[in-house]
Amino acid sequence: MNSPYQGKFRITQRYKGAAHDGLDLVGIDSKDIHATVTGKVVFAGWENPSDHSQGFGQYVVILADGKCYHFGHLSQIKCKVGDQVKITDVIGIEGSTGNSTGSHCHYCVRTSMSPGTFLDVCTISGIPNVEGGVYDDGYRPGQKPAEKKTVKVTLEYGDHKYSGLLEEI
Repeated sequence: MNSPYQGKFRITQRYKGAAHDGLDLVGIDSKDIHATVTGKVVFAGWENPSDHSQGFGQYVVILADGKCYHFGHLSQIKCKVGDQVKITDVIGIEGSTGNSTGSHCHYCVRTSMSPGTFLDVCTISGIPNVEGGVYDDGYRPGQKPAEKKTVKVTLEYGDHKYSGLLEEI
């Protein structure tokens, strides 16, 4: 699972295609919003600078692998257009800006910046499409990757023999 949170979060509105093109997520352990992909920030600001009550409010879009990853309704933006970000970089803080009824992050993936070009964010991220559930993406700040171990093996089959090192998975 690859969510914009590190640790526990709740789903308050599920993905419904054109009717709701993303997931509404609420952080439990933290309100920090993290990049879910390594890519380039192509938008960071107000969806409508002259009317802050509209749309995603303050939001960030990261372009990666030909897809636009949107993070909406942020209370603060912690990146700028042109920044190269990597997975887990903090890009903003969860909020309730724009057309929002409470603090959350609207997380969606589109083929462009435009509405109506949505992709199934659940399939892409691995986040279940189940409203009300509490989930944990398993990542913890400062977490180190598991150490890889190698073991010496000898395999014999008839006249064939193999000896070597294998890396444990």
